[in-house]
Amino acid sequence: MVMKLAALVISAIFRVFSLFPQRKKIALLSRQSARPFDFELLEPALARAFPDYKIIWCCVTQGGKMTVLLMLRQLWHVATAEVCLVDGYVPAVSIPKGSRRSACIQLWHALGAVKKFGFQSLHTAAGRSPEAARAFSMHAGYNCIVAGFSGAVPAFAEAFGYTEDKFLPLGLPRCDYLIRPEYAEERARRSASLAAHIAALPAPAAADGAASVKRPVVLYAPTFRKNNANPAWLADAVCALDAALPAEVALVVSAHPLDVEHLEGRSLTRRVLVARDAATIDAIHVADYVVTDYSAVAFEALLADKKTYFYVPDIEEYRTSPGLNVDPVADAPTISTADAAELADRIASDLAVDSYDAAGARAFARAYGIDPDPTYCAVDAIVDVVRTYLKN
Repeated sequence: MVMKLAALVISAIFRVFSLFPQRKKIALLSRQSARPFDFELLEPALARAFPDYKIIWCCVTQGGKMTVLLMLRQLWHVATAEVCLVDGYVPAVSIPKGSRRSACIQLWHALGAVKKFGFQSLHTAAGRSPEAARAFSMHAGYNCIVAGFSGAVPAFAEAFGYTEDKFLPLGLPRCDYLIRPEYAEERARRSASLAAHIAALPAPAAADGAASVKRPVVLYAPTFRKNNANPAWLADAVCALDAALPAEVALVVSAHPLDVEHLEGRSLTRRVLVARDAATIDAIHVADYVVTDYSAVAFEALLADKKTYFYVPDIEEYRTSPGLNVDPVADAPTISTADAAELADRIASDLAVDSYDAAGARAFARAYGIDPDPTYCAVDAIVDVVRTYLKN
């Protein structure tokens, strides 16, 4: 009842705002982040392409922290802008009905979907309730949805409740950042602080008096879990990896702050570094190996041509809640494991004799539509989509 009442109030406010004329505005809306990285990369291109339009940022100050004032501002822009871009579910876009509104382009905040979400995961512990999905018109109101890669489209269609023809597998601006040469200096600048922290870690003992060399970096970047059976899963996973990985390896952890809290009080070696101030996309730049689980970080790492592994100790639980679109153990067995010791053995073997199954990883990536092309520009492709929805 409360959810339905809230939706009615939002719709009523929107109808009032709709009485005002639309203006030459392109609004960037998010309840995921204060400064979504894809929006940051896209904004300069929008400003260059459409100099007569005002680019409006209307995002949360903290991830997921929606306020009444922000809701009102987002409703205003949905009513009075010509185009809105969103990077996740935004109530101001999905709840109001009617044709008198801006066009909305969904730039979903992940390049693909290993785990199920949205309408795929209703009735699971990790998903929304069907009642909430109906009351808040989950993922309604999009004119089109930009998907990272072609392999994501079938899962995205199920998750958003749209037919596949509504999806444009154009990649995201972050794809350009990861592989295009003009971003090389920016990648180095943004990752410099993390690289310095890694370099400052205690050096492993050199064998037979040999000079120490740059230590290999393993980045562990798991997905955020909702209602996981084991609240301390991250601490358990990091401890297992720390105990198993070769001594010469530095272990960098990039995870959600709420999960990182569980690391406090755990006994870890000094080669473990929590990347608190670096974005995962920049931690990828300094990594030799990227270890993830059900996160779309895997697609970013594969696009960047990093040696990527899936470490999935709780895969049986995840197959049930929220469910999997990509089952790493079944779909990419040579780069996936549920056992920390086995993962450590594979990394140790690769360090010794270059045994990583690059061909298998490339085959998995290409089957998902990941085919790095530094001459392709996702930003330009998205700007062209925006152009089709502008009135002038």
